[in-house]
Amino acid sequence: MKKIILVFTIVSASRELKMKFLMKQKMLLVIRALYFCMEEQWSELGKEHRISPAQQHILFLLSVNPSLTPTQISELGCWHISTVTRLLKPLEFKGLVYVSPDTEQRKYKKVSITKEGEQLFQKLVESVQEMEHFPFPVNHLSDNELLGFLEYGQSFLDVMKGESYGSRVINAKIPGVDYN
Repeated sequence: MKKIILVFTIVSASRELKMKFLMKQKMLLVIRALYFCMEEQWSELGKEHRISPAQQHILFLLSVNPSLTPTQISELGCWHISTVTRLLKPLEFKGLVYVSPDTEQRKYKKVSITKEGEQLFQKLVESVQEMEHFPFPVNHLSDNELLGFLEYGQSFLDVMKGESYGSRVINAKIPGVDYN
């Protein structure tokens, strides 16, 4: 009898592990597919304005956080610092951001958005407001389902990125945008 219980316990544990792996696999594949669907639309928007999705994201970060170090952009944008450096160069060349030495710590730099950067970002915002299905179609979901999706995503990010990430990025409000 003990042998049967032990075998049942092992089989149950094995099924549970497989189920957990299946959940991990599904979560990974769903999030990846959602990201690439969104990235495709974001990229199309960028082509119109000659700016990549990552560069658009930097303009967003600087719109809601007026002066950031490259390291802060790296943390908030979820990039390696070398990626941020590579992304900032064309933005600075186009006059969309200004990179200057930090007045308090000269060996560090501060990045801020320029008037030209603000104007381009405003055009991007206006384009997004006109797009019915950006970042992807959600009209098949109820408001409660959409809010639930956002709440679950935020809870993952709170654990992985800290609660300040939510206030500085996810819940940040773009100046001059009517959110009603």
